[in-house]
Amino acid sequence: MLKLLPMTPHTHAKHLLLKRYLDRWFPILGNQEKAINYIDGFAGPGEYLSGEEGSPQVAIRAAMAHVQQGSLSPDVKIHFSFIEADPDSADHLKKRLARLQIPPSFEVDVVPGEFAQVMSAGLDRITTKSMALAPTFAFVDPFGFSGIPHELMARILQFPKCEVFVNIMVEFINRFLEHPNEQIVAHFPQTFGTAEVLKIPERIGDREAAILSLYRTQLSRLAKYVGRFDMHGKRDQKTYSLFFATNHPRGFEKMKEAMWSVDKVEGAKFSDADPGEAYAFELFGFWPLWDLLFQKFQGQRVLMMDLERYVIEKTDFLPTHARSILTECERKGDIAVETVAGYKRRAGTFKNDKVYIKFPSMEQKPLFF
Repeated sequence: MLKLLPMTPHTHAKHLLLKRYLDRWFPILGNQEKAINYIDGFAGPGEYLSGEEGSPQVAIRAAMAHVQQGSLSPDVKIHFSFIEADPDSADHLKKRLARLQIPPSFEVDVVPGEFAQVMSAGLDRITTKSMALAPTFAFVDPFGFSGIPHELMARILQFPKCEVFVNIMVEFINRFLEHPNEQIVAHFPQTFGTAEVLKIPERIGDREAAILSLYRTQLSRLAKYVGRFDMHGKRDQKTYSLFFATNHPRGFEKMKEAMWSVDKVEGAKFSDADPGEAYAFELFGFWPLWDLLFQKFQGQRVLMMDLERYVIEKTDFLPTHARSILTECERKGDIAVETVAGYKRRAGTFKNDKVYIKFPSMEQKPLFF
């Protein structure tokens, strides 16, 4: 018998984060490609206890809205694959999705089965025929720590324009890492792609931090850009972390924009302990970015384009945060701004291919920010 779960604040925040990224992903890929894939590896029943919709509807409705707005070509084929291992949940999801007015350019499949098996079989068919996987966003959101092998993440990310958004339930992993049942423990090297995870209990220090650091390191071997967003429970304990992996800087920038839109303070966290906390402050908590910029570019004359690339690829911040800091630094006289010959600059603007930033040397660094 199907048992629906209540929607928690952090589940709502997760869906909001997913929607805000897809609101960027669908128009970009949908206007560049003839076909794109959205895969939900643990789709669930499509409904929560009080009638709230699940992640499958979040994805479909996001794409439908862009078709209606004209920001997504009605000709692009979008294949939605919702994989669900529980037969009752899969059946319930089919019934829920049948209520939607699906555009003819959308192909929606509810696929019964385990994510790893279904996805691996699909990739096997593609590679056997020497075909390429169309641009794909794979949302991998298990309840637990098994069924998400590192090897499968590697197979997805080897294809151009394919991205994964995976949930690592660090609280569960930390709890079961020393479980006496060897069959349970055997899942961890598969998930992390290394037996190094089994040595974490032997270390001194924050075990959860070590678990997340190792997973990020392993994922970084598969993709150029990896981001993380933490979800905390009612006692503000870290419950799980969402990792985003892509090989494209623009996709990484857009996910970071989505993260900052959910957490306006740090761009990296949501907590059930105070669901309103992330919305309580204005976007000016990023002076730590100045230290990173100064450390990288002290005494140098840097093209704004190169500075923005560094911010996107090597920090947790966004170019808009850098511009806010540079505007204030220029006002205070702490940096110099130069332009290419012939370009007339308006004060407070930083056109990325027309403006150079001159950073002070270590001896000249301002003392207070």
